[in-house]
Amino acid sequence: MKRKNNISVQSRGVSVSTAQRKFTLEVLSKLVEIEKAVFSGLNIMFCADKEMRYLNATYRKKNKPTDILTFCYEAGKQNNMYGDVAISVQTAKRQAKQFKHTFKEELAVLLTHGIYHLMGYDHIKNNDYLRMKKKEEAALKQLKQELFSRIRHKNTSEGA
Repeated sequence: MKRKNNISVQSRGVSVSTAQRKFTLEVLSKLVEIEKAVFSGLNIMFCADKEMRYLNATYRKKNKPTDILTFCYEAGKQNNMYGDVAISVQTAKRQAKQFKHTFKEELAVLLTHGIYHLMGYDHIKNNDYLRMKKKEEAALKQLKQELFSRIRHKNTSEGA
């Protein structure tokens, strides 16, 4: 019997459009398919830099905003992952400009990174970084082929 994923998308201090929510769920659905994973509880929270600064200072003792924070409650259990992913919309938009791609592409990069953290991957040691990067690149390649080819035919100037 196939288990249903329990995924929610919320926002705090920023506006999140229906299209952003839908795209987030599409990316997560594809990542679930790629990794054959199940989320017993996954909360994606879009927030502003101010909220991200607070979270980063509280949990990592770094008094500055960051792009993404992942809170794992059941790390590495592919059939029962549980956690929260916070994404700063403002930082993601800046990074999209910096890396010369769309906001949706940046969002896919960040979501992929967060999901692999929930799966137990890390990037503290070089070997772990290389292993995680390889997984992320493979997943993003599939996402690009399956999701972004569709997006390119739409107006990509609008936000996710």
